[in-house]
Amino acid sequence: MKKKILLTCLVALMSTTSAYSYTGECKGGTIVESTTGATFCMSNKGMNWWSAQAWCQVNGSQLATMYEMCPSWDSNTGDGKCPELNGKVGGYAWSATAAGSDYAFYVNLLYGAVNSYNSRSSREYSGNYAFCR
Repeated sequence: MKKKILLTCLVALMSTTSAYSYTGECKGGTIVESTTGATFCMSNKGMNWWSAQAWCQVNGSQLATMYEMCPSWDSNTGDGKCPELNGKVGGYAWSATAAGSDYAFYVNLLYGAVNSYNSRSSREYSGNYAFCR
């Protein structure tokens, strides 16, 4: 009986885990699909974190969190921390997830690596893209 209850709970948990799908228009961007089937709108132009936040809002969406981008993420930085986006496209995808008071996490989309950078920087980066959900 305990095994049946456990199995039922596991099936229910798996069925409630949702994949995020981008449903807005992706003007000035490209749709990227993760290995989980979640879809995101990635800007075609690199920008700082603040501009990425604003770009997503203009497109009727929000900057994706790390757990939306990488459901298996263990809250650490390093190579291979985001296998869900590994090799999908090149560049770096900003997340909405803070990494301390002045930093935000981002994903290296080519290698699935996670790192953080100063989100308060106003410097424009050609390889850091908005990644919206």
